[in-house]
Amino acid sequence: MKKHLTNLSLAFLTLLLFSFNNNNSKANINQSPIVSSDSIASKEIQTDELDNIVSSIIDISANDFYKNQQPAPIDFKNVKLKYIKKQNGEDLYILCGQFVTSDKQEIQFATVKNSDYEQWIGNNALTYCQDSKEIPYTKEDLSSALQTKFKSLKK
Repeated sequence: MKKHLTNLSLAFLTLLLFSFNNNNSKANINQSPIVSSDSIASKEIQTDELDNIVSSIIDISANDFYKNQQPAPIDFKNVKLKYIKKQNGEDLYILCGQFVTSDKQEIQFATVKNSDYEQWIGNNALTYCQDSKEIPYTKEDLSSALQTKFKSLKK
């Protein structure tokens, strides 16, 4: 009887241990991975979400250049999507690059997509672009995309 009770106790303890181990592994599976606030590149951004961000910020930038920039750009160079972390932890998306004027000047710009948007030209743009991290986007050349959108507004 004592042997039977010992075997039953061992079986119960084994079952209990497996139960705890199984619950812990389920909890770990359901938790989202910890992402460094330093690197959006390591964070999985859904392709559709990234495409929407790019499309939106290209539209914003082209519209602002069309409505407000004198002299008007004749070309865009080195356009990249970047981001910085806001104090509240949200990502602030920035389109950085240069626009070329008719007299061949290359001027820095930064289009900041916030709740609305801001467009910075010259040295003010450098503040945003130098301190931000690039988000690789290989679906299309962002300089060409901005140029195409800008030209479509001029027609």
